[in-house]
Amino acid sequence: MLTPTTHARRRRLLAERLPGPVLLLGNGQRARNLPMTKLPFRQDSTFLYFTGCDLPDAAALLIDGRCELFLPAPADDDALWHGHVTTLDAIRDTLGVDAVLPTERLEERLTGLRARTLAVADEGRNVLGSRLCGVPLRFGRDHGDEALMDAVIELRRAKGPDEIEQMRLAAHATHQAYLATIGGTAPGGHERGLWTLFEAVLRLHGLTTGYDTILSQSGEILHNPHHSDALTEGRMVLLDGGGELPSGYGVDITRTWPVSGRFDTRQRAAYAAVLEAQLASIALCTPGRRYREVHDRSCEVLARFLVDEKLIRGSVQEALERHAHALFFPHGVGHLIGLDVHDLEMFGDRPSYPPGVGRPEPFGTCYLRLDLPLQEGWVVTVEPGFYVVPAILHDPALRERFADLVDFEAAERWIGFGGIRIEDDVHVTAAGPDVLTEAVPKGIDELEALIGTGPTPEQRLSV
Repeated sequence: MLTPTTHARRRRLLAERLPGPVLLLGNGQRARNLPMTKLPFRQDSTFLYFTGCDLPDAAALLIDGRCELFLPAPADDDALWHGHVTTLDAIRDTLGVDAVLPTERLEERLTGLRARTLAVADEGRNVLGSRLCGVPLRFGRDHGDEALMDAVIELRRAKGPDEIEQMRLAAHATHQAYLATIGGTAPGGHERGLWTLFEAVLRLHGLTTGYDTILSQSGEILHNPHHSDALTEGRMVLLDGGGELPSGYGVDITRTWPVSGRFDTRQRAAYAAVLEAQLASIALCTPGRRYREVHDRSCEVLARFLVDEKLIRGSVQEALERHAHALFFPHGVGHLIGLDVHDLEMFGDRPSYPPGVGRPEPFGTCYLRLDLPLQEGWVVTVEPGFYVVPAILHDPALRERFADLVDFEAAERWIGFGGIRIEDDVHVTAAGPDVLTEAVPKGIDELEALIGTGPTPEQRLSV
């Protein structure tokens, strides 16, 4: 369980690595349209990690072993509109920090200090931090103090027992949401019904979503934001979704299943290949193993499937050497996960690649989000896939490059197949891979036994 003691210990570890004042910025709220109507608020993950404070417009000064939190003082009419108002002193006691001061005191407190700081996703807060600390801050580009960034990356990458416990709780709730959604699938239903059901179950467990839920029969669109089609026999549902706890920890899971309740011959063969690739890659998630090897193992299995299906004319080895398999598996096999679904990616590739090493250039492999030796305590996703993407198969440059290796005429006959992805979250331990999300069904027999066994969303809502 995360407690004020947990956050205090993290601050001590940061101070041991990096003496001197540190200013941590939290995100603010942003108006959706009218100032009174806000977009859903999510606190900056690094701020959460060190303070546990999920209140908007917060800042924290870490100095001389102390943590001073700065928050806007409650407005005089807050009680009228929002009910009970928590005092700054009560917040101090709850969070276990040394002081909670009004935001107006922050600039005065920083006078004469050379505080290190980091950019956050809220550019308004970056403007404030840049002015107070005299450094450029811009999310995704000017990250802030490099030594602070490296210390944060080192601390956050390895997950402690309390963090793993949080992720297991998120996995349990997400498991329940998957059971309801797969069970509620039937021809004649609708994608938006399944999407609504999945997210409703998460909310009944007190969770939100850690990212926009992908639920679509057009699984070849990797980040498909739409849920606009009726459920049709012969198609497959791809659901990529995960719950997030108030602590910020969440999971990232993908499953694919047939609307009809039974995989047809082509679907079964492709699904079996993706599942074989995933299991083979998960087995490699051990301390010291380079994550690129985890990716390459999935590529090998999928390339063999492509050769067997006569989509690739050459050998498996030639397909891998020339990256032809990436036409059907065009992304990396996974990423770090923890407080963010792509954990620490707000710092670019710095947490994920060795110093001075950039991403590889070949098509598909250029999207590999992690290429470091795995370490004990890290949590990574493993999510191979097989996709029939018209935009890729019809790309003139790719057709010319792979004309001698890929049977594009045969590939055309797969257009409309969609996509298959299977994803789990793997805790790297000395005892071997610990799959935090393994309870969610993914075997062919398991899925076929579950599909359509529960009430559909329409039956639940009587519409």
